[in-house]
Amino acid sequence: MTNQHLFDLYKQHESKILEIKSRCNNNDKLNGPFLIAPNDAYQQAVIKVAFIGQETNGWSNKPLVSEQMTTYSNFNLGQNYKYRNGPFWSVIRKIETALTGSIFSSAWLNLNRYDQDNKAPSIGNQLILSELDFLLVEELKLIAPDVVIFLSGPHYDQRITSLLQGDKTPIDGFNQRKLCQIKSPALTGMIFRTYHPNYLRRARLEKDVIEAISDAVSKYNQKPQSS
Repeated sequence: MTNQHLFDLYKQHESKILEIKSRCNNNDKLNGPFLIAPNDAYQQAVIKVAFIGQETNGWSNKPLVSEQMTTYSNFNLGQNYKYRNGPFWSVIRKIETALTGSIFSSAWLNLNRYDQDNKAPSIGNQLILSELDFLLVEELKLIAPDVVIFLSGPHYDQRITSLLQGDKTPIDGFNQRKLCQIKSPALTGMIFRTYHPNYLRRARLEKDVIEAISDAVSKYNQKPQSS
């Protein structure tokens, strides 16, 4: 079971996760840690899609790994969230539908393991929290998505490409700040990075970005795969 493997991963690094929080400034205002537990619909999806955001907008501070994973399960990809119709979850629903024909069937991860007072951590705290980035790669290896979409904007590009030991590549018709692919030896499948959904909607890029990702995935899946 993938979630058992995730639990084992978090337990292995539990002391590190808590130690990193203790080193952050204003750590009493940090919410988390954010630990994932993808649902059965993700496990059974023909195309597994993982979305990676920046950080949570408030989260549980329960200390146990099992409690944090249960919080993730109960949240269920925003299904039980009062702002589930906001830009972030609305865009995810549309991409899920375009790629898989279903909703509430993806995995959701974040770059920052903690948010700070329901917002982005300070720059100094982000630097400290980046020491936990190795967990993100391990999470992705365990859940093995076919498509990874960073909804993080270009601000985090250096952190992402360094973590994945990858390079950005252009997508026809798009400035790389708006949408790009990332080629990485660390992960299988396709990796995209675009703006945060709030900005996608404000800049009226939402439809074009979703169509471009869907087209790229469709063309990739139509190619003969080497044996």
